[in-house]
Amino acid sequence: MPEQRDAGDAGTDDEREAEAARGRARMQRLAELTRKHTKAELQRMAYAGGLVRHNSPEQWRKDEIASAVIDQELRAAARAGAEQPSTPSASAAPPKRPPVRHHHDECDKTVYGGGACTCNLIEQYGPPSERDDY
Repeated sequence: MPEQRDAGDAGTDDEREAEAARGRARMQRLAELTRKHTKAELQRMAYAGGLVRHNSPEQWRKDEIASAVIDQELRAAARAGAEQPSTPSASAAPPKRPPVRHHHDECDKTVYGGGACTCNLIEQYGPPSERDDY
């Protein structure tokens, strides 16, 4: 008999996978912080992030302080994400390619950094052979 899920289950497989990925990223960040920083450095980071002294972080273990720093980083990232309008992530969208251009016969076709070919000028003012200013 297949296993039945409660109505209060965590959600879809995608949601569970996303939660697992966040947990893995958190553990990697925790390992990085504890490996690269001393307890005193982590305390300074936690205080700079808003940890208050009445919580007695001086008595905490190094990994507990690192966990508090990660919580502060996640809250700051969530605030920054909430302030910006939602846009699709750059990794989700394929890279934009310039459109294929069919050049005019009189276009020099040289495209240089920050510039454009003369097709734009030909379209706006006509071909050089028909202009007085060329």
